[in-house]
Amino acid sequence: MRYLAKIDGRCLLVEIRERDGKMEIAVDGRAVSLDLVELKPRGPLSVLVDGKSFEVDVEKNSEGYIVHLDGRLFECRLEDERLARLRSPASPGGASLKGKELKAPMPGLVLAIHINEGDLVQPGQGLVTIEAMKMENEIRAAFEGTVKSVRVKPGRAVEKNEVMIVFE
Repeated sequence: MRYLAKIDGRCLLVEIRERDGKMEIAVDGRAVSLDLVELKPRGPLSVLVDGKSFEVDVEKNSEGYIVHLDGRLFECRLEDERLARLRSPASPGGASLKGKELKAPMPGLVLAIHINEGDLVQPGQGLVTIEAMKMENEIRAAFEGTVKSVRVKPGRAVEKNEVMIVFE
């Protein structure tokens, strides 16, 4: 599984895999050696990260988690990377959407198209609503651009990375 972890305003990509019965963890592409031991039931954890020992206590709240680590507090939020992509702007960079394609960030069902061919879209404007993993997600424009073509229709399933909208 891949997660986006937001820790005190900093965003990290965390990958967790199970291989040969062991958990493998990578943070922003760097492998991390991790070993956890619960000190008391529902109490702090003894954590060994890359050979360094820490005592960690984690509390869940409505926004995510509060992590107590060596006398410091960290606010953390975890989100499945695929869901985060659905919520993110349509274009990751550049000053406009000219020559760009909006691709489906994950498989899903197109529920609504909020624009038409020839429309000029503004940053933050809703483009497409997709249902994925039983959640409705509106994908919004990141930058100004003109819709060249709409390649999907409501009620149609899309595959990950399928082109849904082309901008000119």
